[in-house]
Amino acid sequence: MIKTIKKEELEEKCLDLLSRTYVELDQHNIDAESKVIMAQSLAKDLHRTFGSLYFDDIKEAFWNGIRNTEEFSITPKTWYKWIKIWRDILWDAEYQVHTLNKDPKEVKHYRKQKLLKQ
Repeated sequence: MIKTIKKEELEEKCLDLLSRTYVELDQHNIDAESKVIMAQSLAKDLHRTFGSLYFDDIKEAFWNGIRNTEEFSITPKTWYKWIKIWRDILWDAEYQVHTLNKDPKEVKHYRKQKLLKQ
């Protein structure tokens, strides 16, 4: 879970994700200092608002957002939108399995909850 990742490690993961995102969105004019500032902002937002998600969820949210929305620049507003859309997809999968009693193997994006290490 994101809330268990150390600040420096999370910032590094965010920097890598944002760098890839800029390339995929064809935004080549972003300087290194701006990327670092944005990565720090993303890391803070992830810890503050999305701590119960996994970083893989964030990567999926960005992948989905880049390919399935009309957002062509990355800003905090953009990533909040993308992550919330992805979180809703995950929550819907949980709902289908736990409330509607659907077979977990048949529900796309459902995953068993991982236990946190003590």
